[in-house]
Amino acid sequence: MKLVTAEEMRRMDQKTISECGLPGIVLMENAGRGAAVLTQEHFGLLKGRRIAVISGRGNNGGDGFVMARVFHGWGARVQIYLLGSRDRVKGDALINLEAAFKMDLEIIEIKEDSDLDLIDLSGVDLVIDAIFGTGLNAEVRGLYRAVIERINRAGRTVVAVDLPSGLDSDTGRVWGLGVKADLTVTFGLPKAGLFLPPGEELVGRL
Repeated sequence: MKLVTAEEMRRMDQKTISECGLPGIVLMENAGRGAAVLTQEHFGLLKGRRIAVISGRGNNGGDGFVMARVFHGWGARVQIYLLGSRDRVKGDALINLEAAFKMDLEIIEIKEDSDLDLIDLSGVDLVIDAIFGTGLNAEVRGLYRAVIERINRAGRTVVAVDLPSGLDSDTGRVWGLGVKADLTVTFGLPKAGLFLPPGEELVGRL
């Protein structure tokens, strides 16, 4: 099995974009759609089931927005919790957030601690963790830490997008607190941190 660092995976993606002519938005669509398909293969038909997609503002969140659209198309009841303001989402992630908005998906902005009670995971069948991707390199604090604590306390089935949020993709370090996933769907090649302690304990089935 080949394992990669975040930088190695970034260079592979960039080579695909520059040499093969596939734009980043296509890679994001393929990644998110593939993750949605694997989620349904693992947990069964998702039509009618309640799914909470908890997304950051970066590309990991963009993958989550794609998954939300796909789940919605399958007849699932989807809510997107965006950690931050819509006007701070950029690039390919913004394109997918706007697409979700145009499809009338419910998007709830969690901008500060006072918004935390808007996150309702009671009765949710699946939680999609699309908060942080491979770029995390600092302690998880503040609003993000509070959201991860809420996910872990909820006792719901969790699918991590690329890797559990809070996990260092290169070293397996947990940056203070990480999401405890039941299933992790990673993209391209598996990242080294998914197999290294203590972070490997967060991954669930890979």
